[in-house]
Amino acid sequence: MENLEKLYAKPLPSSRSGAFYNAFPYPTKISPETIAVYIACATEPGDTVLDAFGGSGSTGIAALMCEHPTQRMEDIATSLGVVPKWGARNAVLYEVGTYASFAAKTIMNRITAIEYQKAVNEFLEHATKLVADAYSVKDPNGNIGVLRYAIWSELLICPDCGAELSYFAHAMSRNPAAFAKKITCPYCGRTHKTDDMAFSIEDYNDPILKRTISRKKRIPAWVYGSTDGKNWDRPACPEDSGSLRCRELFPTHDEPKEIRWGELHRSGYHYGITHLHHFYTERNYLVMSALWHLAETFPGCQGDALKLLLLSYNATHCTLMTRVVAKKNASDFILTGAQSGVLYVSKAPVEKNILLGLYRKVKPFAEVYTMLERCTGTMEIHNRSSIQMDEADRSVDFVFTDPPFGDFIPYAEVNQINELWLGNTTDRADEVIISPSQGKDVSVYQNMLMATFHEIDRVLKPNGYVSVVFHAAKAAVWDAFYSAISNVGFRVERSSILDKTQASFKQVVSEGSVRGDPLFLLHKTASVKAAEISDDEILDKIMAENKSNQSFDMRRCYSMYVYACLEYGIRVAKDAKQVYKRYDQWKGRQV
Repeated sequence: MENLEKLYAKPLPSSRSGAFYNAFPYPTKISPETIAVYIACATEPGDTVLDAFGGSGSTGIAALMCEHPTQRMEDIATSLGVVPKWGARNAVLYEVGTYASFAAKTIMNRITAIEYQKAVNEFLEHATKLVADAYSVKDPNGNIGVLRYAIWSELLICPDCGAELSYFAHAMSRNPAAFAKKITCPYCGRTHKTDDMAFSIEDYNDPILKRTISRKKRIPAWVYGSTDGKNWDRPACPEDSGSLRCRELFPTHDEPKEIRWGELHRSGYHYGITHLHHFYTERNYLVMSALWHLAETFPGCQGDALKLLLLSYNATHCTLMTRVVAKKNASDFILTGAQSGVLYVSKAPVEKNILLGLYRKVKPFAEVYTMLERCTGTMEIHNRSSIQMDEADRSVDFVFTDPPFGDFIPYAEVNQINELWLGNTTDRADEVIISPSQGKDVSVYQNMLMATFHEIDRVLKPNGYVSVVFHAAKAAVWDAFYSAISNVGFRVERSSILDKTQASFKQVVSEGSVRGDPLFLLHKTASVKAAEISDDEILDKIMAENKSNQSFDMRRCYSMYVYACLEYGIRVAKDAKQVYKRYDQWKGRQV
């Protein structure tokens, strides 16, 4: 217990670098290295660790890594002032998501780093011959070069004269890079906000659906390439779309894969997107399809590892959700991936060269396989709900888990961009979430969460501990979480905060967002009367104690308020917005 007390005495290190961050399809909030330190402090070698919401397997991998601590793990332990008991552990994971469980199983398929590298080398050699010509473009001098990426542009309609205007040409500028919120029509001279302008549409003969559809009209706007190792860029021309060449190179017989929309659908930027291939340029869909079929020619574990390589790059970098951003004083736009947790498509989507991206993804996976191949512990992965587990009563020593945060991210809806390639999407009936499209309100979410914690209580050994990462900006979601654990008999014994160096997209742009995920240590205990303190008094106390703390801001204030309420055993009564209002008032009095 002494080690656990030390672990909860200071903010926890986050995960934004290293092999696991770069390899994992959805990087975890806490790195496997940090989780490994926790597990090694909370358990003994040979113990069994459970994750009831396993994600892509970080808890299981962390349990195995306890046998061979890395230098980073040793450094984390030193920084937290703990002395872990290193040694092999075993892990059991439950994950309802098809893609996440596939990723976890594939990473743990016991393929060696040498076998992986051999399969990848053979795959990339064939892939280069197969698809390289799809990315052939002419450089500014008319020589044949290689497309690195291309910015595409929507065409907007001038409300006054009806002219089609390229968003890239009229609302984006380089040297320095910038996005304009207004466009002045060169034909009629009128100025309009870009958000108020309708987008142009076109009829398109969809070769996969085998019928004509209506979709947004987009054109290639700017091309970035290289010739003999030298990078260049130029304005795009119609031939840069590569559609005609790719239809000849990759005649496809793929069956249509329908998108099942839920909370994330937007009538604006998702216009015409009804099936998986609509999330891609025609070139990138056909290339992705060709590479997928190539991966299927490899046997067993090798084929799965190659599919995971493809999928780890796919949703973030292969689709129309890829984008550019403008940073202050930058001469050109900065290339970046899709925004996490949403299916946003910008007015200027980016088409990346998939082949070049795959080459960059190989090394992190090889490093992960190298780290794990010496581990002797076991890891069981169940692709189903944790509401009913296979484990015997009192058979698990420790639980480390990260439940879905209410309605924060609809994982099944997001992950279908990858799961449709696998041919098996998540059963949303088992998804623990608040979702109007699924008919799940906060009470349904609470009951599903509580059912899982009942199972955790059943399989956990007497006096065992549960570490839970949780995040929400709404009091109702916190109330559902607290009710779920307290009704089972768990009590918050300790709490800390995840010191994230980079917030997620939703945490940055959402009004009332929260930064810093609380980590709770739960223990089964007899009913305890709530402390005689109000949540208002807790909030005032937190602000008073952090007057000179430079890192203290309103988003961190809310996280600290939440975990203090749960430690005292009282209800979280305020949403983040309400705390922010109090914080602003308090800050005003400090000036």
